[in-house]
Amino acid sequence: MHYLKYWALPLIYMGLIFVISSLEQPPLPMPEFEWLTIDKLYHFVEYAVLGALVARALVKAKPAILPSRWIWCIAAVFSILYGASDEWHQTFVPGRFATLADWVADVLGSIAGVFGVYLYYQKK
Repeated sequence: MHYLKYWALPLIYMGLIFVISSLEQPPLPMPEFEWLTIDKLYHFVEYAVLGALVARALVKAKPAILPSRWIWCIAAVFSILYGASDEWHQTFVPGRFATLADWVADVLGSIAGVFGVYLYYQKK
């Protein structure tokens, strides 16, 4: 049952992502640049946080059957798949749509978040 304390924050954060994705217009400013929208930065940061939270939860509450070296890949894949499910979910929300570019930002953010936690634990 002590595993729940490590998974509570990632699960709450995933719920928050779901709720915000369910809104027709998210409450975030959306200025656009010539070649990039700030929306991609939001996606990157959002999933970097998720990747870090999932990686931390896996490190802290690692199941005995899970080899240590797999933690990082599993954390990244989990976050990436959640990003894909979030993009798919948005196709059902009026006024929202899924884009490959958003998912790529989710993927890169997930990997960055997991890598950041990996570097943190390598220094410890």
